[in-house]
Amino acid sequence: MSDISTTQTRELTGWQKFYLSFPTMPGNLSNVLIHNAFLKYYTDIIGLDPKFVGLIYAIFGIWNAINDPAIGVWLDRYKFNEKRGKYVYVMRLCAPVTLFATFAMIFAQPSWNEWVIFAFLLVLLFIYDTSMTTFSIAHANFKLIAAKTNQERVDVSVFTTYVANIGGFLGTVIPTLLLVGNNDKSLTTLLFCAVLAVNAGLYFVALKPLKESREMYVKENLQIEERKGVFGDAFANVRDAVKSRAFVTFVLLQILAVGPCAFYFTPFLYMSDYVLKLEGFQATLMDVSMGLTLFATAPFLGMFIKRFGMKASVTWALIPCAFGFLLLTFVQNFIQAIVAYIIMYVFAQAISIALNPMIGAIIDEDEQRTGQRKAGMFNGLNALLTIPVSGIQASLFMGIIGYFGFQSGTKIQTDQALLGIKIGAGALPFAFVLLGIIPLLFFPINKKKEQELSEFSKSRQVE
Repeated sequence: MSDISTTQTRELTGWQKFYLSFPTMPGNLSNVLIHNAFLKYYTDIIGLDPKFVGLIYAIFGIWNAINDPAIGVWLDRYKFNEKRGKYVYVMRLCAPVTLFATFAMIFAQPSWNEWVIFAFLLVLLFIYDTSMTTFSIAHANFKLIAAKTNQERVDVSVFTTYVANIGGFLGTVIPTLLLVGNNDKSLTTLLFCAVLAVNAGLYFVALKPLKESREMYVKENLQIEERKGVFGDAFANVRDAVKSRAFVTFVLLQILAVGPCAFYFTPFLYMSDYVLKLEGFQATLMDVSMGLTLFATAPFLGMFIKRFGMKASVTWALIPCAFGFLLLTFVQNFIQAIVAYIIMYVFAQAISIALNPMIGAIIDEDEQRTGQRKAGMFNGLNALLTIPVSGIQASLFMGIIGYFGFQSGTKIQTDQALLGIKIGAGALPFAFVLLGIIPLLFFPINKKKEQELSEFSKSRQVE
């Protein structure tokens, strides 16, 4: 990766694309632990009522609405320093804060008052989210200035799919083995700590080889304007962003379709444990089967997206993805569940592969239209709609199972409660994903426009 800043006029090599994507692995491991595994850990082992979890994520969503665009604008205005760099330096500052907040969450105690547990989790989530959002936006911006064309960005996104799913798998091994059919707090805590130690090592390995040079930032720095402060600029840029039809339709796509796909794993745990009554190794096998199928198909998904364009590819992927979710409402056994989850997961990841190049094209289109590059602001708003939208899905899922009578800490649930889990895991995301097709029909960047924007992006580079 050390030579990536000197290859501005050449295509990236395969190794450079891999290095660009690799920080996604520890970041995704952190996100899976926080937003999926820890939910079930807190309800089943710590004993926090689902309504408190739903309230936490409602407050959490408000915080994201405030801080994500502001962080993006701050990163746009943050200037390159010869000694420290810019985006890579910010990522290296954020990683230890993210690890600290994640590690601390493990040590809540069932004996604490429920409001104390609520406050403990909420404060640590605030710390975690601020550092993780800054890390993610800096990484997203860095990938866009290193990979100039949509073709290269799709390739980086395919690599990202591999490393993200490896990180996600490491995060799901513990909950599938220990939070399905087992409630041993001591063992779960010990293995959570072991995974976090691995996570720390992954952050170090991922960030160490990344290099930056002034040439990568010259044109961005020339566009920085001190206007109204970070929050003032954030509000002004958000107003500018809503003038972009591409961005507005992309936002609606994320609200409707990306949230259910990103949040599938917590309902997966509830389905495995309560509806299908699986052992931990069976849930792990199902999770591994999904990952292996994706690993076999990801290169073909990337080729499909590059051939037909992002808009057409995502539109067609949404239909089988929604169908996979619908099947979950009716599954009766382990084999049926594997089939349904594989269908859902592979096509959800096809959508995910296209999303990063889509936001890159939106940023390029806005720069072409306005003359200003606002990668941080757009990626900040994008971050606003990834974790928080998953939070909305978490609130809806917890609300549904609570309404249908799910009882925390009880292994035997009523038929009504099991129906609530099926609806929350299957029927609800099915409806959301299908509705996601509607805004995508109005997304203005087609295959021809993608090629035009790639040429525009290449023309910006420093010779």
